[in-house]
Amino acid sequence: MDFIVDTVGDEDLQVRTESENPYFIAILELFKKKKVELDTKFTAEKEVDDFFEEMGWLKEKKKRLFHFYQLDIKTGKLKSKIGGVDVDKEMQSSVLKPGFEKEHQMPSYDVRRKEREKTKGPGWFNLPAPEVTEELKNDLQVLKMRSALDPKHFYKKNDMEVLPKYFQVGRIMDSALDHVNERLTKKQRKRTMVDELLADAEFQKYNKKKFKEIVDEKRRTEYRTFMRDKRQKNKADLKKNKLKSKKA
Repeated sequence: MDFIVDTVGDEDLQVRTESENPYFIAILELFKKKKVELDTKFTAEKEVDDFFEEMGWLKEKKKRLFHFYQLDIKTGKLKSKIGGVDVDKEMQSSVLKPGFEKEHQMPSYDVRRKEREKTKGPGWFNLPAPEVTEELKNDLQVLKMRSALDPKHFYKKNDMEVLPKYFQVGRIMDSALDHVNERLTKKQRKRTMVDELLADAEFQKYNKKKFKEIVDEKRRTEYRTFMRDKRQKNKADLKKNKLKSKKA
C-alpha cells in the first residue's frame, strides 16, 4: 500500500484557533471591504485636494473629533480629554453636595428654586438679585427716566416697564493717565446717582427751567379748561332762559 505525504502544505490553511470561531472569516472579509472603501474615499479626497491646490482655491477641512491613534489599546480609553466629562462643572448643578450624607433629608424643591432665583443663571454670568433699598430704587427710576435728563442725547426705549430684578452696581475708577485736575475730589463724589444729579448745577438749572415750563403749560391748560366750561355753562343757561320765555 502506497502513502502520499504532502511536504509543501497549503498557504491558505487556517489556524486551529481561527477555525474554531465561525465568524472570524466574515470579520476579516468585512475589514478588507471597509479598508478598500476607505482607501477609495481617501484617493478621491486627495484628487479633490490636488485640484483645489492647482486652481489656487482654499478648502476648509473638517476637523475630526476622533482618531484611532488617540485610543489607548491597553486601557481602552481615550488618551486625550475628547468626550470627557468635567466632574466639578457637572456637580455644581447637582443636588448631591459635599456633606450630603450628614443631612437628615434632601432639600425641598422650593428651597432649591429659591437658591436658583438668587441669580440670573450661567447664561447671564450668575447676575445676582440684590436687595432693593430706597436709594437703589431711586437710582433705577432715574435710569428709566434718563431721556428727560439730557435733551441733546437720544436713548432707546426701555425694554421693561417695571424695575429689573437682576442687576449690579459698578463704580467708575479714575484712570492713572488722567490729570489730577480732571478727577473729582472726595467732596464732589456722591454715594448715589440722585445725589450727584442734585449736586449738579447745570442739571438743576435745566430742571428748574423745565419745571417752570410745565407749570405754565398746566396753568394755561387749566385756564382754557375753565373758560371752555364757563362758555358751555353760559350756553346752557341761555338755552334754558329761552325755553322759559317761550313757555311764558
